[in-house]
Amino acid sequence: MTIKECYDLIGADYDGVVARMCGEARVLKFIPKFVDGPTYSDLLKGFDEQNWELAFRAAHTMKGVCANFGFTKLQNSSSELCEMLRPDVYNEEAPAQLEIVKADYAETIDALAKLD
Repeated sequence: MTIKECYDLIGADYDGVVARMCGEARVLKFIPKFVDGPTYSDLLKGFDEQNWELAFRAAHTMKGVCANFGFTKLQNSSSELCEMLRPDVYNEEAPAQLEIVKADYAETIDALAKLD
């Protein structure tokens, strides 16, 4: 699958990321850093340990990284989770929002795994 097809599959902003990163080659160069990065596991660890500071930082990082990559759906769900986890704001709906982030993350990772 081409990167354009991958982005189309997950409803991501292909044109925006290619413009931001000055070409497909740079996008492809940095995608493995997203896939292999610790952010998602940090998010899960934060929830497992009820370490809301770690969970917040991970959600905030995911939101920003997804914005840079144009992963719109995952950016939106992680942004909503991030707001629920802000210090002194913890929202009881955060675990349910985490499930949405998990689904969006899995969809994104599955699509990226199909890249040529």
